[in-house]
Amino acid sequence: MTQVACRELAPGEPGERLAVLAHGLEDSWESWLPLVRRLDPTWRVVALDLPWRPGNDYRWRRRPSWAWLGDALELVDRHPDLMVAHSYGANALLELLSAGDPRTSQAAALICPLYRPPDIAVTWKIFDRSRRAFEKHIQDSLMTRLSGRADRIGGDVVENMIAKAIDRVGPAGFLAVFDQFVSSAAVALDEITASVLVLAGGADPTLSPDAATSLARRIPYASLLIDDEYDHFCYVRRPGEVADRIIRFADALAPVSHRRSGP
Repeated sequence: MTQVACRELAPGEPGERLAVLAHGLEDSWESWLPLVRRLDPTWRVVALDLPWRPGNDYRWRRRPSWAWLGDALELVDRHPDLMVAHSYGANALLELLSAGDPRTSQAAALICPLYRPPDIAVTWKIFDRSRRAFEKHIQDSLMTRLSGRADRIGGDVVENMIAKAIDRVGPAGFLAVFDQFVSSAAVALDEITASVLVLAGGADPTLSPDAATSLARRIPYASLLIDDEYDHFCYVRRPGEVADRIIRFADALAPVSHRRSGP
């Protein structure tokens, strides 16, 4: 399971932009399909298949996540014009961007990354809260994949599926995420030269609006968009809106003022 691959999801048109997508923990390249259908049809789109996919054995943790992401980018046949990354994948991309890795792009959209502002201490309270948020993400991820089938399956069966999913991921999965969250405070964000869109949601228990604002302010060429109705899986639940925002960001290729949508 500790291997990487890339999959072309849209061929695009010759000479047009290449977008490369990186999924989050216990997620897969297939999660991008609803979003890809709503991106600019002229774009070529490639999704990376990373070792933190569902059902992995977590042996990949012997290497840092950014190293795996770098390996996957080596498989892409040309330099990306835009990278879009979610959650755990977004943090791996942040590390590559901060190191000036030439395999990355000069435009990146980060969807609900994990971030600990430097002034937030690592405490047992933070640990417990992070674990609860992690279990909520596992639940939300499963419900997103089930979509309308959850009602037909029945509440008891769904609850059993959620419990089994949390047990399967286990402490190794949570610790991978918690370590990424803790270490995010030390990433050299001020070294990033790419234009970055930080896309966050008011309904995401992991990245609060305050943390998202702190993250964007520390990246020199970042723009921030917080939608109060977005949760951690907004790119799956509301792919049309998220795709439109990514398209506008890529078309502008320049920082814009921080703004917040919603009531």
